[in-house]
Amino acid sequence: MATFTLTFPKAFESFTYIPIINEQNETVCVLQKVDRSTVGKVINAVMLVAAQQSLPHHYETRTTLGAPLFQVQSTLLTKGVSHQLVMPDGTTLPIQRKTVQLLESSYSFTMDGLVFRFEKDFTSTAYLYCNDEKIASASNIETELVRTGIAFKLFDSDDTLFVALLATLYQTLFLLNK
Repeated sequence: MATFTLTFPKAFESFTYIPIINEQNETVCVLQKVDRSTVGKVINAVMLVAAQQSLPHHYETRTTLGAPLFQVQSTLLTKGVSHQLVMPDGTTLPIQRKTVQLLESSYSFTMDGLVFRFEKDFTSTAYLYCNDEKIASASNIETELVRTGIAFKLFDSDDTLFVALLATLYQTLFLLNK
């Protein structure tokens, strides 16, 4: 099992570039917040006033050299928010949302003929499945009731692409938007 960590910046520091570190304390990729367009900012402000809810921010992971890895984009539709995964080559994959339990959600998408599912359990640990096999997890790192970061665990691999995918999904779909 390989473990990777992301540590949140301290108060008032920028949240635009956060390194994801492996067990050897090396940066393997970075998580970045993508600013909303002007139209997105206006729509978000209207939603905050009218419905007291916000559009999810876009997050992306990049290599240490700055090349794009993954991004989750969210679009407001009449029936709710739609998500799609932007791949490193720029292609997009639709992410299907399904309600499980009363308020919890499960997200799934197909990549290269493999079915991926991403969901969070009652302990707030999120799991990434590939063809119904659990391959990775993401959970908060907390000290004295303060969330200080995220731990990512890959169960049978140390492929940094899975870490980048997991970080992007967790940050956009589960962490800051709830």
